[in-house]
Amino acid sequence: MKTIEIKSAGNTTFKGFLRLQHPRDIRKHGRALLSGPKQIREVLQEFTDHCTGIICSSRHENSDFPQADALPRYRLTPDLFKQVDTFGTGKPLLIVRAETFPPFDDTLYHPGCTLCLPFQDPSNVGAVIRTSAAFGVKQIVMLKEAAHPFHPKSLRVAGSNIFRVSFFQGPALRQLKKLEIFLIIMSTEGKDVARFEFPDSFCLLPGMEGPGIPEILKGSDKVSIPMAKGVESLNAAMATGIVLYLWRNRRFNFKKAVNPAADALQKGDNKC
Repeated sequence: MKTIEIKSAGNTTFKGFLRLQHPRDIRKHGRALLSGPKQIREVLQEFTDHCTGIICSSRHENSDFPQADALPRYRLTPDLFKQVDTFGTGKPLLIVRAETFPPFDDTLYHPGCTLCLPFQDPSNVGAVIRTSAAFGVKQIVMLKEAAHPFHPKSLRVAGSNIFRVSFFQGPALRQLKKLEIFLIIMSTEGKDVARFEFPDSFCLLPGMEGPGIPEILKGSDKVSIPMAKGVESLNAAMATGIVLYLWRNRRFNFKKAVNPAADALQKGDNKC
């Protein structure tokens, strides 16, 4: 693919790259910038169709990321590249698609856990995306209060996992009371999550950093994480990860219990 040289700060394409540091422009242009060599390699290998270009400096070798040879390559002067390289990685950046999320349809059956995210801290959003992918959550509903998952700070934490889950646009936090699907809220007033019986299909709602859960939602089912005396709360992303782990663990152990023969066969223990 032909290399496009950019040497001027007044270049329209360069200005477009700078704007991708802001959620509003990420939504408008449907693109975002991914940094970090390991994460870029993973996305190029597993999610090629989500990649639209590579941004590099004139100091980088053309052999960097050979998987990107078919993509447009934008070569910037070192000074211009530093302005686009928000996290100072010193390595090429990958341009990825950040398409508009479809609205969440709560009237349909959604098996397993659908996570509703109100987090306003993009780093927390990225951390929960990574955790969700690790524990088998397939759907994340971005509430209106939430930071954009393709925000540079979120994408930096989530990495390739941003493409391992499906995103939907949801309502505002206060409007979740109208959901048709079963809603479980994370709250210090809830039942011990280690003993909670999760339904086959549900939405999990962590509290927003700081304000927590609005009063209008207090009537929903609630789960809590017991903590030592004197500890007020956990980081929102960490607490969500604990609940998702326990949900996955309960779900996995239940499947093993109801189908021990299949489990034995998978381990090679079938002696028939």
